[in-house]
Amino acid sequence: MRKLWLLPGLLAAAAMLWGGYAVSVPALVLNLAVGWSFIGGGLVAARRRPESRSGHLMIAVGLAWFVRIAGAVENDAAFAVGVATKTLYLAVLGHLLVTYPTGRFTGRWQRVVVVAGYLLTVPVNVGYLLLTPLETQNIVVITETVVPEVPVAALVVLVGVTALGLALLAWLLSRWLRAGSVLRRDLGPVVWGGAAIVLTVVITYVGALLRLPSSVQVVLAWSTEAVLVVWPLALLYGLLRTRLDRSAVGELIVELGAGLPDDLRAALARTLHDPTLQIGYWRPERREFVSADGEVLHGSTYLESNGTRLAVLVHDPALEPELVRAVAAGAALAVQNSLRLEEVRASRARIVEAADAARRRVERDLHDGAQQRLVSVMLALRLARSTDEPGELLAEAQAELGRALDELRELARGIYPVLLTDAGLGPALTSLAERSAVPARVREVPAHRLSPLAEHTCYFVVSEALANVAKHAQAREVLISVRCAAGTVVVEIVDDGVGGANPAGSGLRGLDDRVAAAGGRLVVTSPVGAGTTVRAEFQDLGESFAASVDSDG
Repeated sequence: MRKLWLLPGLLAAAAMLWGGYAVSVPALVLNLAVGWSFIGGGLVAARRRPESRSGHLMIAVGLAWFVRIAGAVENDAAFAVGVATKTLYLAVLGHLLVTYPTGRFTGRWQRVVVVAGYLLTVPVNVGYLLLTPLETQNIVVITETVVPEVPVAALVVLVGVTALGLALLAWLLSRWLRAGSVLRRDLGPVVWGGAAIVLTVVITYVGALLRLPSSVQVVLAWSTEAVLVVWPLALLYGLLRTRLDRSAVGELIVELGAGLPDDLRAALARTLHDPTLQIGYWRPERREFVSADGEVLHGSTYLESNGTRLAVLVHDPALEPELVRAVAAGAALAVQNSLRLEEVRASRARIVEAADAARRRVERDLHDGAQQRLVSVMLALRLARSTDEPGELLAEAQAELGRALDELRELARGIYPVLLTDAGLGPALTSLAERSAVPARVREVPAHRLSPLAEHTCYFVVSEALANVAKHAQAREVLISVRCAAGTVVVEIVDDGVGGANPAGSGLRGLDDRVAAAGGRLVVTSPVGAGTTVRAEFQDLGESFAASVDSDG
Protein backbone atom coordinates (compact mmCIF):
# COMPACT_ATOMS: atom_id res chain seq x y z
CA MET A 1 0.00 0.00 0.00
CA ARG A 2 2.85 2.40 0.80
CA LYS A 3 4.24 1.92 -2.70
CA LEU A 4 1.12 3.61 -4.08
CA TRP A 5 2.34 6.87 -2.55
CA LEU A 6 5.22 6.78 -5.05
CA LEU A 7 2.68 7.15 -7.88
CA PRO A 8 2.08 10.96 -7.52
CA GLY A 9 5.83 11.55 -7.70
CA LEU A 10 6.23 9.26 -10.71
CA LEU A 11 3.40 11.06 -12.52
CA ALA A 12 5.01 14.40 -11.67
CA ALA A 13 8.36 13.14 -12.98
CA ALA A 14 6.69 12.02 -16.23
CA ALA A 15 5.03 15.43 -16.58
CA MET A 16 8.34 17.22 -16.18
CA LEU A 17 10.33 14.87 -18.46
CA TRP A 18 7.82 14.46 -21.26
CA GLY A 19 5.61 17.50 -20.83
CA GLY A 20 7.21 19.36 -23.70
CA TYR A 21 9.47 21.75 -21.81
CA ALA A 22 13.18 21.44 -21.17
CA VAL A 23 13.83 20.52 -17.52
CA SER A 24 17.23 20.20 -15.90
CA VAL A 25 18.13 17.21 -13.76
CA PRO A 26 18.61 19.32 -10.56
CA ALA A 27 15.14 20.85 -11.05
CA LEU A 28 13.61 17.39 -11.51
CA VAL A 29 15.37 15.93 -8.48
CA LEU A 30 14.55 18.90 -6.27
CA ASN A 31 10.85 18.92 -7.14
CA LEU A 32 10.52 15.18 -6.53
CA ALA A 33 12.48 15.42 -3.29
CA VAL A 34 10.16 18.12 -1.91
CA GLY A 35 6.97 16.17 -2.60
CA TRP A 36 8.27 12.78 -1.49
CA SER A 37 9.89 14.20 1.67
CA PHE A 38 6.54 15.57 2.82
CA ILE A 39 4.61 12.42 1.86
CA GLY A 40 7.19 10.08 3.42
CA GLY A 41 7.48 12.11 6.61
CA GLY A 42 3.69 12.35 6.81
CA LEU A 43 3.25 8.58 6.46
CA VAL A 44 5.68 7.92 9.29
CA ALA A 45 4.11 10.61 11.49
CA ALA A 46 0.56 9.34 10.83
CA ARG A 47 1.58 5.81 11.75
CA ARG A 48 3.57 6.74 14.87
CA ARG A 49 1.30 9.56 16.08
CA PRO A 50 -2.21 8.57 14.92
CA GLU A 51 -3.82 10.96 17.41
CA SER A 52 -2.24 13.93 15.56
CA ARG A 53 -3.48 15.18 12.19
CA SER A 54 -0.14 16.77 11.36
CA GLY A 55 1.00 13.64 9.52
CA HIS A 56 -2.02 13.80 7.21
CA LEU A 57 -1.42 17.49 6.58
CA MET A 58 2.20 16.72 5.65
CA ILE A 59 0.92 14.19 3.11
CA ALA A 60 -1.49 16.83 1.80
CA VAL A 61 1.40 19.30 1.34
CA GLY A 62 3.30 16.71 -0.71
CA LEU A 63 0.25 15.92 -2.88
CA ALA A 64 -0.46 19.62 -3.43
CA TRP A 65 3.17 20.10 -4.43
CA PHE A 66 2.94 17.35 -7.06
CA VAL A 67 -0.44 18.57 -8.44
CA ARG A 68 1.06 21.95 -9.32
CA ILE A 69 3.61 20.16 -11.57
CA ALA A 70 0.78 19.78 -14.09
CA GLY A 71 1.91 23.26 -15.12
CA ALA A 72 5.06 21.67 -16.56
CA VAL A 73 3.03 20.05 -19.37
CA GLU A 74 2.75 22.01 -22.63
CA ASN A 75 -1.03 21.78 -22.76
CA ASP A 76 -3.79 24.34 -22.10
CA ALA A 77 -5.76 22.12 -19.67
CA ALA A 78 -2.64 21.03 -17.78
CA PHE A 79 -1.45 24.64 -17.68
CA ALA A 80 -4.81 25.71 -16.20
CA VAL A 81 -4.60 23.00 -13.52
CA GLY A 82 -1.04 24.03 -12.71
CA VAL A 83 -1.95 27.72 -12.40
CA ALA A 84 -5.05 26.96 -10.30
CA THR A 85 -3.10 24.81 -7.83
CA LYS A 86 0.29 26.54 -8.01
CA THR A 87 0.06 28.04 -4.50
CA LEU A 88 -2.22 25.41 -2.91
CA TYR A 89 0.73 23.78 -1.15
CA LEU A 90 1.42 27.08 0.63
CA ALA A 91 -2.12 27.12 2.07
CA VAL A 92 -1.79 23.53 3.30
CA LEU A 93 1.67 24.37 4.66
CA GLY A 94 0.23 27.32 6.57
CA HIS A 95 -2.52 25.05 7.90
CA LEU A 96 0.15 22.65 9.13
CA LEU A 97 2.22 25.38 10.77
CA VAL A 98 -0.70 27.05 12.52
CA THR A 99 -2.11 23.81 13.99
CA TYR A 100 1.16 21.98 14.75
CA PRO A 101 1.66 19.61 16.59
CA THR A 102 -1.95 18.39 16.99
CA GLY A 103 -3.15 19.35 13.53
CA ARG A 104 -6.35 20.68 15.13
CA PHE A 105 -7.70 24.18 15.57
CA THR A 106 -7.63 25.59 19.08
CA GLY A 107 -8.89 29.13 18.41
CA ARG A 108 -10.82 31.36 16.03
CA TRP A 109 -7.68 33.21 14.88
CA GLN A 110 -6.22 29.98 13.56
CA ARG A 111 -9.35 29.26 11.54
CA VAL A 112 -9.36 32.75 10.08
CA VAL A 113 -5.74 32.55 8.94
CA VAL A 114 -6.12 29.08 7.44
CA VAL A 115 -9.37 29.92 5.62
CA ALA A 116 -7.80 33.13 4.27
CA GLY A 117 -4.83 31.13 3.05
CA TYR A 118 -7.01 28.67 1.13
CA LEU A 119 -9.11 31.48 -0.36
CA LEU A 120 -5.95 33.16 -1.67
CA THR A 121 -4.91 30.02 -3.56
CA VAL A 122 -7.27 28.02 -5.76
CA PRO A 123 -10.26 30.46 -5.86
CA VAL A 124 -8.07 33.47 -6.63
CA ASN A 125 -5.97 31.50 -9.13
CA VAL A 126 -9.11 30.33 -10.93
CA GLY A 127 -10.32 33.92 -11.04
CA TYR A 128 -6.97 34.95 -12.49
CA LEU A 129 -7.37 32.34 -15.25
CA LEU A 130 -10.82 33.64 -16.08
CA LEU A 131 -9.73 37.28 -16.24
CA THR A 132 -6.46 36.99 -18.17
CA PRO A 133 -5.60 35.53 -21.58
CA LEU A 134 -4.27 31.97 -21.45
CA GLU A 135 -0.58 31.91 -22.38
CA THR A 136 0.90 28.48 -21.67
CA GLN A 137 4.40 28.35 -20.20
CA ASN A 138 6.38 26.23 -17.76
CA ILE A 139 5.28 27.63 -14.41
CA VAL A 140 7.08 24.97 -12.37
CA VAL A 141 10.69 25.61 -13.28
CA ILE A 142 11.72 29.27 -13.27
CA THR A 143 14.33 30.13 -15.85
CA GLU A 144 16.26 33.30 -16.49
CA THR A 145 14.02 35.17 -18.92
CA VAL A 146 12.86 38.70 -19.37
CA VAL A 147 10.79 39.64 -16.34
CA PRO A 148 7.25 40.32 -17.56
CA GLU A 149 5.05 43.07 -16.21
CA VAL A 150 2.89 41.79 -13.33
CA PRO A 151 -0.86 41.92 -14.08
CA VAL A 152 -3.15 43.66 -11.60
CA ALA A 153 -4.87 40.40 -10.59
CA ALA A 154 -1.54 38.74 -9.96
CA LEU A 155 -0.42 41.80 -8.05
CA VAL A 156 -3.40 41.43 -5.68
CA VAL A 157 -2.54 37.78 -5.09
CA LEU A 158 1.13 38.54 -4.48
CA VAL A 159 0.30 41.28 -1.97
CA GLY A 160 -2.23 39.09 -0.17
CA VAL A 161 0.09 36.10 0.07
CA THR A 162 2.95 38.34 1.21
CA ALA A 163 0.82 39.96 3.93
CA LEU A 164 -0.47 36.57 5.09
CA GLY A 165 3.06 35.17 5.11
CA LEU A 166 4.33 38.05 7.23
CA ALA A 167 1.42 37.57 9.67
CA LEU A 168 2.19 33.85 9.89
CA LEU A 169 5.87 34.59 10.46
CA ALA A 170 5.02 37.02 13.27
CA TRP A 171 2.71 34.44 14.84
CA LEU A 172 5.37 31.73 14.73
CA LEU A 173 7.90 33.96 16.46
CA SER A 174 5.40 35.14 19.10
CA ARG A 175 4.39 31.53 19.78
CA TRP A 176 8.04 30.68 20.29
CA LEU A 177 8.56 33.58 22.68
CA ARG A 178 5.42 32.79 24.70
CA ALA A 179 6.14 29.08 24.99
CA GLY A 180 7.70 27.46 28.04
CA SER A 181 10.96 25.53 27.95
CA VAL A 182 9.29 22.21 27.11
CA LEU A 183 7.15 23.60 24.30
CA ARG A 184 10.12 25.58 22.92
CA ARG A 185 12.10 22.36 22.75
CA ASP A 186 9.30 20.67 20.79
CA LEU A 187 8.62 23.64 18.55
CA GLY A 188 12.23 24.64 17.92
CA PRO A 189 12.98 22.72 14.71
CA VAL A 190 9.47 23.33 13.40
CA VAL A 191 9.21 27.04 14.17
CA TRP A 192 12.63 27.96 12.86
CA GLY A 193 12.29 25.73 9.80
CA GLY A 194 8.80 27.04 9.15
CA ALA A 195 9.99 30.61 9.64
CA ALA A 196 12.77 30.01 7.10
CA ILE A 197 10.23 28.70 4.56
CA VAL A 198 7.77 31.53 5.13
CA LEU A 199 10.59 34.07 4.93
CA THR A 200 11.96 32.69 1.66
CA VAL A 201 8.45 32.54 0.16
CA VAL A 202 7.76 36.12 1.25
CA ILE A 203 11.10 37.30 -0.20
CA THR A 204 10.34 35.45 -3.43
CA TYR A 205 6.95 37.16 -3.75
CA VAL A 206 8.40 40.53 -2.83
CA GLY A 207 11.02 39.97 -5.52
CA ALA A 208 8.23 39.32 -8.02
CA LEU A 209 6.41 42.48 -6.89
CA LEU A 210 9.60 44.53 -7.25
CA ARG A 211 10.35 42.88 -10.62
CA LEU A 212 13.84 41.86 -9.54
CA PRO A 213 16.07 40.34 -12.21
CA SER A 214 15.12 36.81 -13.18
CA SER A 215 18.50 35.51 -12.03
CA VAL A 216 17.71 36.69 -8.48
CA GLN A 217 14.20 35.22 -8.61
CA VAL A 218 15.61 31.87 -9.74
CA VAL A 219 17.96 31.77 -6.74
CA LEU A 220 15.10 32.67 -4.40
CA ALA A 221 12.86 29.93 -5.85
CA TRP A 222 15.61 27.34 -5.57
CA SER A 223 16.37 28.34 -1.98
CA THR A 224 12.70 27.92 -1.07
CA GLU A 225 12.61 24.42 -2.55
CA ALA A 226 15.88 23.48 -0.85
CA VAL A 227 14.42 24.43 2.55
CA LEU A 228 11.23 22.52 1.73
CA VAL A 229 13.23 19.33 1.16
CA VAL A 230 14.84 19.39 4.61
CA TRP A 231 12.03 20.83 6.69
CA PRO A 232 9.77 17.69 6.77
CA LEU A 233 12.57 15.95 8.67
CA ALA A 234 12.38 18.66 11.35
CA LEU A 235 8.60 18.25 11.45
CA LEU A 236 8.91 14.50 11.78
CA TYR A 237 11.55 14.85 14.49
CA GLY A 238 9.27 17.16 16.47
CA LEU A 239 6.33 14.78 16.15
CA LEU A 240 8.38 11.72 17.10
CA ARG A 241 10.46 13.37 19.81
CA THR A 242 8.16 11.96 22.49
CA ARG A 243 8.81 8.46 21.17
CA LEU A 244 12.52 9.10 21.37
CA ASP A 245 12.16 10.53 24.87
CA ARG A 246 10.46 7.35 26.05
CA SER A 247 13.72 5.50 25.63
CA ALA A 248 15.05 7.73 28.41
CA VAL A 249 12.32 6.36 30.71
CA GLY A 250 13.97 2.94 30.57
CA GLU A 251 17.27 4.47 31.62
CA LEU A 252 15.49 6.22 34.49
CA ILE A 253 13.92 2.93 35.66
CA VAL A 254 17.34 1.28 35.65
CA GLU A 255 18.77 4.19 37.65
CA LEU A 256 15.91 4.11 40.16
CA GLY A 257 16.23 0.32 40.44
CA ALA A 258 19.62 0.84 42.06
CA GLY A 259 18.01 2.98 44.75
CA LEU A 260 16.44 6.38 45.12
CA PRO A 261 18.97 9.00 43.93
CA ASP A 262 20.02 11.82 46.22
CA ASP A 263 18.26 14.30 43.95
CA LEU A 264 15.16 12.62 42.52
CA ARG A 265 13.90 15.97 41.20
CA ALA A 266 16.99 16.42 39.03
CA ALA A 267 16.68 12.88 37.63
CA LEU A 268 13.02 13.38 36.70
CA ALA A 269 13.66 16.85 35.28
CA ARG A 270 16.46 15.45 33.14
CA THR A 271 14.29 12.64 31.79
CA LEU A 272 11.33 14.94 31.04
CA HIS A 273 13.55 17.79 29.81
CA ASP A 274 11.72 20.16 32.14
CA PRO A 275 14.06 22.23 34.33
CA THR A 276 11.06 23.79 36.11
CA LEU A 277 9.85 20.44 37.49
CA GLN A 278 9.26 20.23 41.24
CA ILE A 279 8.43 17.30 43.49
CA GLY A 280 6.62 17.45 46.81
CA TYR A 281 6.32 14.58 49.30
CA TRP A 282 3.25 13.88 51.39
CA ARG A 283 3.62 15.05 55.00
CA PRO A 284 0.93 13.36 57.14
CA GLU A 285 1.43 15.73 60.04
CA ARG A 286 0.69 18.72 57.76
CA ARG A 287 -1.62 16.86 55.37
CA GLU A 288 0.13 18.61 52.48
CA PHE A 289 2.66 17.93 49.74
CA VAL A 290 5.87 19.73 50.61
CA SER A 291 9.02 20.23 48.53
CA ALA A 292 12.57 19.91 49.84
CA ASP A 293 12.57 23.69 50.26
CA GLY A 294 9.46 23.58 52.44
CA GLU A 295 7.13 24.94 49.75
CA VAL A 296 3.59 23.57 49.65
CA LEU A 297 2.93 22.17 46.16
CA HIS A 298 -0.28 21.51 44.28
CA GLY A 299 -0.13 19.57 41.02
CA SER A 300 -2.05 17.24 38.76
CA THR A 301 0.40 14.34 38.48
CA TYR A 302 0.73 12.18 41.58
CA LEU A 303 3.11 9.39 42.46
CA GLU A 304 0.72 6.72 43.72
CA SER A 305 0.96 3.24 45.16
CA ASN A 306 -2.14 1.13 45.69
CA GLY A 307 -4.29 4.26 45.61
CA THR A 308 -2.11 6.09 48.17
CA ARG A 309 -0.56 9.35 47.01
CA LEU A 310 3.11 9.44 47.96
CA ALA A 311 4.24 12.59 46.17
CA VAL A 312 3.15 15.17 43.61
CA LEU A 313 4.87 16.48 40.46
CA VAL A 314 4.50 20.07 39.31
CA HIS A 315 5.63 20.27 35.70
CA ASP A 316 5.18 22.12 32.44
CA PRO A 317 1.64 21.39 31.13
CA ALA A 318 3.05 21.05 27.61
CA LEU A 319 4.66 17.71 28.49
CA GLU A 320 3.27 14.63 26.78
CA PRO A 321 0.78 13.05 29.27
CA GLU A 322 1.79 9.47 28.43
CA LEU A 323 5.47 10.28 28.99
CA VAL A 324 4.70 11.95 32.33
CA ARG A 325 2.60 8.97 33.45
CA ALA A 326 5.40 6.54 32.54
CA VAL A 327 7.96 8.57 34.49
CA ALA A 328 5.57 8.99 37.43
CA ALA A 329 4.93 5.24 37.59
CA GLY A 330 8.65 4.45 37.74
CA ALA A 331 9.30 7.18 40.30
CA ALA A 332 6.36 6.03 42.44
CA LEU A 333 7.77 2.52 42.61
CA ALA A 334 11.17 3.85 43.68
CA VAL A 335 9.66 6.18 46.30
CA GLN A 336 7.49 3.36 47.64
CA ASN A 337 10.47 1.03 47.94
CA SER A 338 12.47 3.77 49.66
CA LEU A 339 9.66 4.48 52.12
CA ARG A 340 9.26 0.78 52.84
CA LEU A 341 12.98 0.44 53.47
CA GLU A 342 12.90 3.42 55.82
CA GLU A 343 9.84 1.98 57.55
CA VAL A 344 11.53 -1.41 57.94
CA ARG A 345 14.57 0.25 59.46
CA ALA A 346 12.44 2.34 61.80
CA SER A 347 10.30 -0.70 62.67
CA ARG A 348 13.40 -2.76 63.50
CA ALA A 349 14.66 0.04 65.71
CA ARG A 350 11.31 0.21 67.51
CA ILE A 351 11.20 -3.56 67.92
CA VAL A 352 14.69 -3.58 69.43
CA GLU A 353 13.74 -0.69 71.70
CA ALA A 354 10.51 -2.43 72.73
CA ALA A 355 12.41 -5.65 73.46
CA ASP A 356 14.88 -3.73 75.61
CA ALA A 357 12.04 -2.01 77.42
CA ALA A 358 10.32 -5.37 77.96
CA ARG A 359 13.50 -6.84 79.43
CA ARG A 360 13.88 -3.86 81.74
CA ARG A 361 10.23 -4.24 82.81
CA VAL A 362 10.69 -7.94 83.55
CA GLU A 363 13.83 -7.13 85.52
CA ARG A 364 12.00 -4.43 87.48
CA ASP A 365 8.98 -6.66 88.14
CA LEU A 366 11.22 -9.48 89.33
CA HIS A 367 13.21 -7.11 91.52
CA ASP A 368 10.21 -5.33 93.02
CA GLY A 369 7.92 -8.34 93.24
CA ALA A 370 8.99 -11.96 93.43
CA GLN A 371 12.57 -11.18 94.46
CA GLN A 372 11.45 -9.13 97.47
CA ARG A 373 9.01 -11.83 98.53
CA LEU A 374 11.69 -14.51 98.24
CA VAL A 375 14.00 -12.36 100.40
CA SER A 376 11.19 -12.14 102.97
CA VAL A 377 10.78 -15.93 102.88
CA MET A 378 14.51 -16.39 103.43
CA LEU A 379 14.45 -14.05 106.46
CA ALA A 380 11.42 -15.81 107.87
CA LEU A 381 13.11 -19.20 107.53
CA ARG A 382 16.23 -17.90 109.32
CA LEU A 383 14.10 -16.65 112.18
CA ALA A 384 12.23 -19.94 112.29
CA ARG A 385 15.52 -21.83 112.77
CA SER A 386 16.35 -19.72 115.83
CA THR A 387 13.02 -19.97 117.60
CA ASP A 388 11.31 -22.72 119.55
CA GLU A 389 7.90 -22.13 117.92
CA PRO A 390 8.48 -21.69 114.16
CA GLY A 391 4.92 -22.53 113.11
CA GLU A 392 3.73 -18.97 112.63
CA LEU A 393 6.89 -17.97 110.74
CA LEU A 394 6.67 -21.03 108.51
CA ALA A 395 3.04 -20.26 107.70
CA GLU A 396 3.99 -16.71 106.82
CA ALA A 397 6.83 -17.98 104.61
CA GLN A 398 4.48 -20.39 102.92
CA ALA A 399 1.97 -17.63 102.15
CA GLU A 400 4.73 -15.38 100.86
CA LEU A 401 5.98 -18.19 98.62
CA GLY A 402 2.45 -18.60 97.22
CA ARG A 403 2.24 -14.89 96.45
CA ALA A 404 5.67 -15.00 94.78
CA LEU A 405 4.56 -17.97 92.69
CA ASP A 406 1.41 -16.11 91.61
CA GLU A 407 3.47 -13.10 90.59
CA LEU A 408 5.88 -15.28 88.63
CA ARG A 409 2.97 -16.95 86.83
CA GLU A 410 1.48 -13.55 85.98
CA LEU A 411 4.82 -12.36 84.73
CA ALA A 412 5.28 -15.51 82.63
CA ARG A 413 1.82 -15.04 81.17
CA GLY A 414 2.86 -11.58 79.95
CA ILE A 415 5.96 -12.99 78.30
CA TYR A 416 4.29 -15.96 76.66
CA PRO A 417 0.96 -17.30 77.96
CA VAL A 418 1.03 -20.99 78.77
CA LEU A 419 -2.73 -21.13 78.16
CA LEU A 420 -2.20 -20.14 74.53
CA THR A 421 0.28 -22.97 74.01
CA ASP A 422 -1.73 -25.61 75.84
CA ALA A 423 -5.38 -24.78 75.08
CA GLY A 424 -5.22 -22.63 71.92
CA LEU A 425 -6.30 -19.18 70.81
CA GLY A 426 -9.95 -19.34 71.92
CA PRO A 427 -9.36 -19.97 75.64
CA ALA A 428 -6.39 -17.58 75.67
CA LEU A 429 -8.46 -14.71 74.21
CA THR A 430 -11.32 -15.51 76.58
CA SER A 431 -8.88 -15.24 79.48
CA LEU A 432 -7.68 -11.88 78.15
CA ALA A 433 -11.28 -10.65 77.85
CA GLU A 434 -12.09 -11.75 81.42
CA ARG A 435 -9.06 -9.90 82.78
CA SER A 436 -9.66 -6.75 80.68
CA ALA A 437 -10.25 -3.49 82.52
CA VAL A 438 -13.04 -2.73 80.01
CA PRO A 439 -15.81 -5.31 79.54
CA ALA A 440 -14.78 -7.39 76.52
CA ARG A 441 -16.43 -10.17 74.58
CA VAL A 442 -14.94 -12.69 72.14
CA ARG A 443 -17.40 -13.03 69.25
CA GLU A 444 -15.55 -15.31 66.86
CA VAL A 445 -12.43 -17.50 66.89
CA PRO A 446 -11.38 -20.20 64.40
CA ALA A 447 -12.33 -23.68 65.58
CA HIS A 448 -9.01 -25.11 64.39
CA ARG A 449 -5.54 -24.30 65.64
CA LEU A 450 -3.44 -21.82 63.74
CA SER A 451 0.31 -21.85 63.43
CA PRO A 452 2.22 -20.81 66.60
CA LEU A 453 3.31 -17.55 64.95
CA ALA A 454 -0.24 -16.69 63.88
CA GLU A 455 -1.70 -17.46 67.33
CA HIS A 456 1.08 -15.51 69.01
CA THR A 457 0.41 -12.50 66.75
CA CYS A 458 -3.36 -12.65 67.31
CA TYR A 459 -2.98 -12.91 71.07
CA PHE A 460 -0.64 -9.98 71.49
CA VAL A 461 -2.54 -7.80 69.01
CA VAL A 462 -5.67 -8.30 71.11
CA SER A 463 -3.71 -7.86 74.35
CA GLU A 464 -2.11 -4.58 73.31
CA ALA A 465 -5.34 -3.31 71.75
CA LEU A 466 -7.22 -3.97 75.01
CA ALA A 467 -4.50 -2.10 76.89
CA ASN A 468 -4.91 0.88 74.54
CA VAL A 469 -8.68 0.81 74.99
CA ALA A 470 -8.31 0.86 78.78
CA LYS A 471 -5.92 3.82 78.59
CA HIS A 472 -7.54 6.06 76.01
CA ALA A 473 -10.91 4.96 74.60
CA GLN A 474 -13.31 5.59 77.53
CA ALA A 475 -15.29 2.68 76.11
CA ARG A 476 -18.12 0.68 77.66
CA GLU A 477 -17.57 -2.51 75.66
CA VAL A 478 -15.01 -4.16 73.39
CA LEU A 479 -15.78 -6.84 70.78
CA ILE A 480 -13.06 -9.25 69.64
CA SER A 481 -13.17 -11.44 66.55
CA VAL A 482 -10.62 -13.58 64.72
CA ARG A 483 -11.36 -15.09 61.31
CA CYS A 484 -9.27 -17.26 59.03
CA ALA A 485 -10.07 -18.08 55.41
CA ALA A 486 -7.77 -19.41 52.69
CA GLY A 487 -4.76 -18.82 54.90
CA THR A 488 -5.59 -15.15 55.61
CA VAL A 489 -6.05 -14.27 59.28
CA VAL A 490 -8.13 -11.19 60.17
CA VAL A 491 -8.18 -9.86 63.73
CA GLU A 492 -10.68 -7.13 64.66
CA ILE A 493 -11.00 -5.27 67.94
CA VAL A 494 -13.96 -2.86 68.01
CA ASP A 495 -14.78 -0.50 70.88
CA ASP A 496 -17.57 2.05 71.41
CA GLY A 497 -15.31 4.71 72.88
CA VAL A 498 -14.57 8.33 71.97
CA GLY A 499 -12.54 7.52 68.82
CA GLY A 500 -9.97 9.90 67.41
CA ALA A 501 -7.09 7.45 67.90
CA ASN A 502 -3.75 8.54 66.48
CA PRO A 503 -2.22 5.77 64.33
CA ALA A 504 1.21 7.35 64.86
CA GLY A 505 0.93 6.95 68.64
CA SER A 506 3.34 4.65 70.43
CA GLY A 507 0.71 2.03 71.23
CA LEU A 508 -0.65 1.64 67.73
CA ARG A 509 2.83 1.91 66.21
CA GLY A 510 3.84 -1.07 68.33
CA LEU A 511 0.82 -2.99 67.02
CA ASP A 512 1.72 -2.03 63.47
CA ASP A 513 5.29 -3.26 63.96
CA ARG A 514 4.07 -6.57 65.38
CA VAL A 515 1.69 -7.17 62.47
CA ALA A 516 4.32 -6.07 59.93
CA ALA A 517 6.75 -8.57 61.44
CA ALA A 518 4.20 -11.26 60.51
CA GLY A 519 4.06 -9.91 56.95
CA GLY A 520 0.68 -8.24 57.38
CA ARG A 521 -0.81 -4.79 57.70
CA LEU A 522 -2.73 -2.91 60.34
CA VAL A 523 -5.67 -0.59 59.57
CA VAL A 524 -7.06 1.73 62.25
CA THR A 525 -10.45 3.38 61.73
CA SER A 526 -11.23 5.88 64.45
CA PRO A 527 -13.69 8.69 63.63
CA VAL A 528 -14.11 11.13 66.49
CA GLY A 529 -17.06 10.16 68.69
CA ALA A 530 -17.74 6.89 66.88
CA GLY A 531 -15.37 4.39 68.48
CA THR A 532 -12.29 2.69 67.11
CA THR A 533 -11.79 -0.39 64.95
CA VAL A 534 -8.36 -2.00 64.87
CA ARG A 535 -8.05 -4.50 62.03
CA ALA A 536 -4.95 -6.66 61.50
CA GLU A 537 -4.61 -8.86 58.44
CA PHE A 538 -1.79 -11.28 57.66
CA GLN A 539 -1.08 -14.62 56.04
CA ASP A 540 -0.79 -17.73 58.18
CA LEU A 541 2.02 -19.36 56.24
CA GLY A 542 2.09 -22.30 58.62
CA GLU A 543 -1.57 -23.05 57.90
CA SER A 544 -1.05 -22.67 54.14
CA PHE A 545 1.82 -25.13 54.27
CA ALA A 546 -0.21 -27.60 56.30
CA ALA A 547 -3.13 -27.28 53.91
CA SER A 548 -0.90 -27.93 50.91
CA VAL A 549 0.53 -31.03 52.61
CA ASP A 550 -2.97 -32.32 53.37
CA SER A 551 -4.08 -31.77 49.77
CA ASP A 552 -0.99 -33.54 48.44
CA GLY A 553 -1.60 -36.42 50.75
